[in-house]
Amino acid sequence: MPKRSKEDTEVTIRLILDAVVDQLVTLGYDKMSYTTLSQQTGISRTGISHHFPKKTDFITRLDDRLLGILIDRLDLEGDKRSFIESWLTALRSDNRFIAVLRLFFLHTVSSENAVEFTSHASRKLHDVCCNRYGEEFEKDLEWLLGKSLLTMA
Repeated sequence: MPKRSKEDTEVTIRLILDAVVDQLVTLGYDKMSYTTLSQQTGISRTGISHHFPKKTDFITRLDDRLLGILIDRLDLEGDKRSFIESWLTALRSDNRFIAVLRLFFLHTVSSENAVEFTSHASRKLHDVCCNRYGEEFEKDLEWLLGKSLLTMA
């Protein structure tokens, strides 16, 4: 059997990761499986697990993309109040935003293997906000995260 090219492998991985993002926001992390990914992509479960042996490997590989889903929903151009309002609006009505927050909270408390994801996402979100609004915004960000956790409970 001929060896697959590096380009073919990258296309396969991209197809898998696109399906993972889709399923994370539609099904949620718990319901996403190698079987559901195989059904959506047409790639065998074995083929998927060859590239991603553990389910948490998906999250580690997608951390910037998932964080982008959060940040894209937020108003970083306006003042601090506009940012907070954009967060609260997304929390009320944006399923993709909510799904990524759920994933963030899930991995914050339950997955040793995804510590890198939560640590990186927390740091990056903190840096984006505090660089834009100043270090004193850290309290507002903590409040938003707490409000989000309570709202989604």
